[in-house]
Amino acid sequence: MLLGDTAPPHVSVLHVDGTEDQIPAIEAAIERHRDRSFEVTVIGLLYAVVPPGDYYVPTGGYYFGLEVIRRPDLDALHQEFLRLGLPPLGLVGPDYRPHVTLGMSARQPALPALTDVPTGTLRMTIAGGLIGPHGTFPDL
Repeated sequence: MLLGDTAPPHVSVLHVDGTEDQIPAIEAAIERHRDRSFEVTVIGLLYAVVPPGDYYVPTGGYYFGLEVIRRPDLDALHQEFLRLGLPPLGLVGPDYRPHVTLGMSARQPALPALTDVPTGTLRMTIAGGLIGPHGTFPDL
């Protein structure tokens, strides 16, 4: 799985395990920030082994993505969505690790030339949607 039309690049603020009747509250919380944008600063490239049985990738594999700084405005947004009280998925609270997933692979991917790894600041805009395969958001 690589980023593409059904897997747009994104920095997740929070993934939750909600029910149909909770969707309006989630949508209302997102709507308050609909046109808000913020900057994220890329600080490196991460490769990680994902063991079989993982929630997002049940078959396991290799994750690769861009790590970004956990800035106060991004963390405040994460905390605000945690206060909705819905069961969170993934790393949350003190373990929240903002990142841009580039892909998942069944085989260990090759390391690119480090000069090819994106750096700098990206402007991101708030959006929300249902989680698809591998933690993607195909409906964005």
